[in-house]
Amino acid sequence: MARQLLFLAVSATFGVSAHSFFSVRLLIVFLIFLCFIYYSSAGKGKTLILHVVIMGIFLGSATASEHRNISSYQGTESRFVITFTDQPKIDGNLLKGFIISEQGERLMLRYKVASEQEKEKLNQYLRIGLSCPAEGDLQVPDKHRNENSFDYQRYLLQQNTHWIFKASSISFSKCKKVGNSIVVSIRNLRMKGISYIKKHFPEESSGFVTALIFGDQTDIDEGDLTNYQRLGLVHLLAISGLHVSFLTGMLFYLGIRFGVTRERMMIAILIFLPIYMILSGASPSVMRSCLMAMVFFLLMLFKKRISAGATIGTVYMTLLFFQPLMLYNIGFQLSFAVTFSIIMSSKIFLQYPQKTLQLFIVSSICQLAALPILLFHFYEVSFLGVLLNVLYVPLYSIILLPFSLITLFIHLLLPVLGQPLISLLNFTFLLSNKVADAASNLPLASIPFGKPLFIMMLLLVVAVLGLFLTWEKSFSKCKIWCGIMILLLLFQYNLQKLSPFGEVQVIDVGQGDSILITLPFNRGNYLIDTGGQITFPMEMWKKKRKTYNTADDIIIPLLKSKGIHHLDKLILTHADADHIGSAKELIENFKVKEIVIGGWSENDYRDKDFVSIARDKRVKVTVVQRGEHWKVGEAEFFVLDPHKKEENKNDSSIVLYTELGGLSWVFTGDMGEEGEKELMDTYPQLRAHILKVGHHGSKTSSSKPFLEQLQPKAALISVGKDNRYGHPHEQVIEALKEYNIYLFRTDEDGSIIYKYYKSEGTFRKTIP
Repeated sequence: MARQLLFLAVSATFGVSAHSFFSVRLLIVFLIFLCFIYYSSAGKGKTLILHVVIMGIFLGSATASEHRNISSYQGTESRFVITFTDQPKIDGNLLKGFIISEQGERLMLRYKVASEQEKEKLNQYLRIGLSCPAEGDLQVPDKHRNENSFDYQRYLLQQNTHWIFKASSISFSKCKKVGNSIVVSIRNLRMKGISYIKKHFPEESSGFVTALIFGDQTDIDEGDLTNYQRLGLVHLLAISGLHVSFLTGMLFYLGIRFGVTRERMMIAILIFLPIYMILSGASPSVMRSCLMAMVFFLLMLFKKRISAGATIGTVYMTLLFFQPLMLYNIGFQLSFAVTFSIIMSSKIFLQYPQKTLQLFIVSSICQLAALPILLFHFYEVSFLGVLLNVLYVPLYSIILLPFSLITLFIHLLLPVLGQPLISLLNFTFLLSNKVADAASNLPLASIPFGKPLFIMMLLLVVAVLGLFLTWEKSFSKCKIWCGIMILLLLFQYNLQKLSPFGEVQVIDVGQGDSILITLPFNRGNYLIDTGGQITFPMEMWKKKRKTYNTADDIIIPLLKSKGIHHLDKLILTHADADHIGSAKELIENFKVKEIVIGGWSENDYRDKDFVSIARDKRVKVTVVQRGEHWKVGEAEFFVLDPHKKEENKNDSSIVLYTELGGLSWVFTGDMGEEGEKELMDTYPQLRAHILKVGHHGSKTSSSKPFLEQLQPKAALISVGKDNRYGHPHEQVIEALKEYNIYLFRTDEDGSIIYKYYKSEGTFRKTIP
């Protein structure tokens, strides 16, 4: 039965996937799966029909879900009555969270808090179930603006949310409490619990305690959370089967010890689990764990038994039928993949009597099961995480989770007695976090492989399943599958070295510049500028927990997604913050072999924070000026400027000329009209097919004489959406139109990609 249910779950997955991503490839894979079912089952024809019917049912469920997921708003509305249905979060001076409008439609709220006093009042006053009049604008969420980047619009649609409500005012004095349902009461209890921990526990550990007890990772330090993610330990901070098993086991044991009958304790736990599901945030992993536990206790109550495999298959199909979009949730994917692998591989680790070895085998199985999912979403995996899980799983399950619950409970009853326990708990978290921080800097902590293609994903899944099936029979028999998996990973890791394609990509970093050039066969990876934001002094209460950074949030994930392991050259055209503002984070977190800066501008970089980091990491720094060049394979790069010290930093920009993919390119940094005039006088024969427009399309650059001499066919403008400077200037746009120059601009097109093979290539916009 378990085997049949699990195969039906696969057909259900195909049904939901077919609705959103129907393609010939998916159809071929489904047909191969049906052939496998036909030849491996006893019923053959009947079994085949059943699987086709299941696929059709779940395809219909996904279709019906999409028809329900429509908006009743046009986007012109400005007045609303909003109800807080989820825990509102205040980050710095921003109030955000999901709300429900008077039409019953879910919206994502964004509200700028006006003062520190208002923030304090909101922290005390805001509760789930409050309904308030509000005014503001509806905005369409952004699609992904860079290749392989997070698609916020799709994410919100999967949450049945079509609009961001940017509130200009919320009449908190006119708020009313709407209803008092059990669900709202439980959610408010959760909110109070989180606030209590935040108030009474030290900052270093409060986020971890909140994550373990209430499933909220919001207050965990960003650096610590990144370390846990890189090491494959972040699952310990999400409420899962580990937490549910501990709590239900503890409650059952205590009930029996106090004389409650087994039947009554089972009923009590069946009542407790839905409450706990809401209390801990109702994430996919929580829902999976609680529902599996409820099925287990319900069957025990009626003295029935089904296998764990049948249980997880039933729960999976139930959740997928009622919430088809949950399939695309990463937590849902990882939770079911890892749990399924543990259940189906129990015979493997039970072959080994030593507990430590068992734990290592379980850790390896979990890592292998999660491997394709992690590569698809995060482009990297941690092999060191297999070893660290052997240490951290017992630490969290035996020590930190129970200790956190006991400490909170004691502090609620006897604060004086609870305080020393809080200090001890805080010390334990600090120690474990320091170990994780040190481990995250080791060589095997995190290895980027790039985003795998569909065929590679398919082969990896087959290899993982083949490995598990043969390992169950004998470890010696799985060596072939181990070899296949190693070969697949080696191929994926070295894919860029084997690729004959090159690329020029203008990355959308907002109001700034960053251009990635990758040469064929990994002969050179060059990044021209890093983007960055101009920061101003800010009051402490306005500061957000995580500061946006183009290197951490855009550039490094992009590099990892493309399987790039290092940058051969980081070319910093000039020292403005919107061009080098993220150099520090890039050099800290990614391997850079050489930094290139312009001559006569060394002093501009002397006080920059990335310089000392580059020195400590022994990164080569090269100063270039007019007349210098370098050649790699068939690609040659010429430095056209700077040629002397300039008072205007923009005219000190490094200007590069190169020929790639059958086109000639000029990258001008922020060069203005004066620099363009001097460049024309020095290089009267200079022509280029593609011009990277200077200074984000400001009217101080891209003069008509310059365009007339260069005669470009296309122009690239890197500019922020709705930027405060009004770039690109209408005068520049008109000049480009006058000379019939095709215009690409990142504010409208997202990142702009030119992919080429030998002397031919094509342009592509990220936003069509």
